[in-house]
This record gives sequence, C-alpha cells and structure tokens, in this order.
Amino acid sequence: MRTPRTLTGRLFCESGATTLGSMSRAELFSRLQATQFDLLVVGGGITGAGIARDAALRGLQVALVERSDLARGTSSASSKLIHGGLRYLEQYEFALVRESVRERALLTKNAPHLARPLPFLFPVYEQSGVKPWEIRAGMWLYDVLALFGNYRNHKILSRNQTRRMAPLLDFNGLRTCAHYYDCLTDDGRLTAETALDARARGAVVATYCEAIEFTVDSAGRTTGAWVKDRLDEASLTGEGRETPRIPVRAKVTVVAAGPWTDSVLAGKIQRPLLRPTKGSHVVLDRERLPIDQAVVIKSRLDGRVLFAIPWAQRTVLGTTDTDACEPPDAVEASSEDVDYLLGSANAYFPSLHAQPKDVISTWSGLRPLMAAGEGLDPSEVSREHAIVNVDPGLLAIAGGKLTTYRLMAEQAVDQALKKLGFNRKLDPCRTTEVPLPGGEGVTLRNLPAMVARLTKRHGLDPDVATHLVHSYGRRAPEVIACGQHYGVRPGRIAPDLPFTYDEVAFAAAHDGAERLVDALRRRMNVFLQDLDQGLGVAEDAARIMGEVLGWEDWRVDLEVEDYRQRVGASRRYLEAPLRVPEPTA
Repeated sequence: MRTPRTLTGRLFCESGATTLGSMSRAELFSRLQATQFDLLVVGGGITGAGIARDAALRGLQVALVERSDLARGTSSASSKLIHGGLRYLEQYEFALVRESVRERALLTKNAPHLARPLPFLFPVYEQSGVKPWEIRAGMWLYDVLALFGNYRNHKILSRNQTRRMAPLLDFNGLRTCAHYYDCLTDDGRLTAETALDARARGAVVATYCEAIEFTVDSAGRTTGAWVKDRLDEASLTGEGRETPRIPVRAKVTVVAAGPWTDSVLAGKIQRPLLRPTKGSHVVLDRERLPIDQAVVIKSRLDGRVLFAIPWAQRTVLGTTDTDACEPPDAVEASSEDVDYLLGSANAYFPSLHAQPKDVISTWSGLRPLMAAGEGLDPSEVSREHAIVNVDPGLLAIAGGKLTTYRLMAEQAVDQALKKLGFNRKLDPCRTTEVPLPGGEGVTLRNLPAMVARLTKRHGLDPDVATHLVHSYGRRAPEVIACGQHYGVRPGRIAPDLPFTYDEVAFAAAHDGAERLVDALRRRMNVFLQDLDQGLGVAEDAARIMGEVLGWEDWRVDLEVEDYRQRVGASRRYLEAPLRVPEPTA
C-alpha cells in the first residue's frame, strides 16, 4: 500500500486553533486495546458524538466506536432542521418544546455557521380544521417558551403579504398564514464536527470499528466490548478471512446506537426499547419549486405535517412518518414514500405538478423513538428520550431528536459519572459554553464579513465562499490550504453547486472520512444535491482521497463501485410503478 501523504506541520485557522490529522488505523487499534477507558461509547451518530465530546471536555478517558461512518444512520437522514417542534404543542409536550428552543439557542451561539435562522410560513386553510385564533395562540406560546429569544418573533401575514412571500402557494381557502423562524443545519457536518472535537479533546474516535460483543466480569457487569476493524482488506473485498477482534476495556459503556440499539443490546434487555419510524425525503431542483421560506404542509392526503425546505439550489420535501418495516441498514425511500411527498406538495403548490422524473435524489432514515403504547399513530409517538440503566457497567440512551442531542449527551454523562463515583459538582458540563470547531468567535452578524474576506483573499465566487464559511466556519481557510497542499485542482465539483475538490482532500485528511461515500454524502452533500448524485465526479474524488489516505488502485476502483451501488440503492423507488396520488378536498 502506498504511504499516505501527511501535512508538514499544522494548519492554522483564523482563530489560532489547529487542525490535527488522524492517527493510523494500526495506532488507533493499538490505543483502543492498551487503554483502560472511563467511558466507551457505542455509536457514532449525533448522540454518541455528543456524549463523547461532553465526557472528554469533563476530563474523562473516552473511546467511541462506530461500525460505519459518523452519522451513517439517522443523524444524516433528518430534515436538516434545528427546531423547537411547533407541532408538538398540539400534543401538549410543552417541556419538550421548551428544551428544544433552549437547545436551538445554544447551538446558534456555539456553532452559528451550522445552525442558521430559516424563515417558515405556516398557511392555515378552511379545510384544515385549524382556526386562526389557534395558530395565533400557538405562535405566541412558541415565542414565550423561547423566552422571546428567537431570531425574530412571529408575525401573522395578510393574504397580500403571503402572496408576495410565496406566490406559488395555493390561495384557495387560505384563512391566515404565520411567519416564524427555526434553523437550518447540515446534520452530517454537525455530527462530524462534534465527534472530531471530542477527538481533539483526547477521545479515541474509531469509525468502521464494530462492537460485536460486550465483555463482562464474573458478576455479570459490563466491562467494555470486543471490537473488530471493518476497513481491513478482508472486510472490504469479502475474501472471507476472519478479521481479528480486540477487547476495549471501559469502566462504563454507553450504547447510543440509534435504531440499532435493540439489536446491540440483544440478550441484555427484556423487551425492545424502540419503536422506529421511517422518515423519507425527496430533493427537487429549485427551478421546479423556487421558495425562499420553508413551508409547513399539512398533507391533504392524510393530515400529517411535513415541510418544503429551501436548500441552496435545491428544494427538499419531507418527511414521511410511518412505522418501519425495513432493517436500519436497508432503509431507502420507497415508491409509496415518493408518491406521497410529491402528491402532498402538488396540493399546496398548484403549478408544481411534480412527478418522480423530477426527483434528483432521496434519503431515508429511521427515527429511534421510544416504544410507545398501542394505538398511537407514528407521528404521535413522543420525541422524548430515556436513559436506561442496563447493568452496573452499561447504560443505553433511546429516543430524542437532533435538536436536543447536547442535552441528551449531558444527561447521559451525568449518569455515567454517578456509576464512576465522580462528584458531579467537580465535573460540570461545559458544552453549553464551548464552541464547536470553526465556531470560535463566530456570530450570525459576522458571518457575512467572513464570507467577504474569504472571497477577496482567495478569489472565490461568492456562493463558494458562502458555502465554505457556512460549512466550516473559521476552518474555511484550512480547507483551501489543504487542497493546495495536495495539489487538488481548484474549482467546483459541479457547475451549479458550490462544493469544491478541496473539500474532498480535507474530508480525508482532517474530517475523518475513510470512504468515498463518507466524503460525498456526509462531509459534503454532493450525493444529495448534484444532478447525477456525484456519479460523474466519483472517480476523480476517489483518486484525491487515495492520494491522502494511501489507497492502491484496487481500493480506488472498489470505492467508486461501492459509491455507484449506493446511488443505485437510493433510486430503488424507480423499480416499482409510480403514481402520484391526487389530494382529497
């Protein structure tokens, strides 16, 4: 295998912080085996990453193992929103909404580049059954629960104001329309930044490292786990050779495996902790549905709430909310999901007439909701979370939502500290005040100045500079420097999108991407936003990653073929007959 190239010295960002490259796989597994950890986290989604970061900031010896990539499951399959959950007010979940709006405020403070205000329109129609006074009361309550600390307070719009903001909206039977703010995020990058900051604080973060069995002592207490490398040649090529496993010793283990939680805990729990529900999304070109505000859609097919969301040069429709039939590894948008989303949107935007041929990409994931009583519709299942004491050395966390991940992590670490015998007062949580990487000294107000400075200094197109700042914050200059170091040709990956080849090199060198799909799907959104989902640039991107990570030619070819198969899987809905349903009146 070729030797990976390394950066000479460290790259310094504007804030003076440094970005350090990863240790080799051999060094990683050696450290996992040699260290007695205070805390082992199983699962590299947003909750597991948050737990690892919180614990590392409190001074614990932490390891995180993830069987695939960071954010591989639910955490990169959200609606890309950091929100209070306005619709949860209908279910009287006031505490959840209060928690959510508080966490939203903290994230906009500590990572303003990754949690940016997004305006929403909530149109109310005669046929919806919602009275104008109810939406007004709900909006005031939403602002009150946020202690009037939202980006801006809500407004109730007239028909003319609504028409100016959203001329494509259906105005037949429109009674009123509310205008309010939540936040848009990049869920894959948010998870990666959280995990990588845990690594920078001393945690060992091992992706493609599967926990296959818990270790226990003579009293039955969990003492860690056996893990194995899923990136060795035998695993990648399917040669059949057994991959060696190693023990990771930990005083406390926390399972934060999202929809895989029940399977990870098989044999440890009496009954399932989860009732997973499936959420699917479709992506359209902005030219098909040009909107500047997200629109709350109450589907006229079945009354469920979903969104139309502006997403750079694209528009997202989602999400569905149905009980899961597929295992987490195989979940993809079905033809029924696509039909439902397009039919619901067509009813709200009469000129849209969207058909499956208009869909650029899809994504789908399973929400790891807590098991609920019989008779509830999936959309009625609570988004609250629970921390389960499985045995004296083992905790599990179930439920929750993207917005409240930091609070969930804080509570999980508090429980772990109790098991470890630490005095909580001596180990306070610091994640309310410590910015995420790239967020140091950044505010919503100075983001435009950072974009202007990056544009001028590097001769970038304004949309490219905007994308880099909004994705990396103060780390944006490091991305360009990394590309220059590896001799990456400057410029866009796709003519109508702001992604650059510099980001591919940076993903491999500094952001923990081990496979091509990691870079193009979760560190960047090429997989979801490019018109051919990145198929045309996959080989070039793989060769860049190969230069950074020392891949031989067979590995480059394998990564490109794997990427093509994953794109094909996301288009599986095309294999079934499609019929966009007509809405009911």
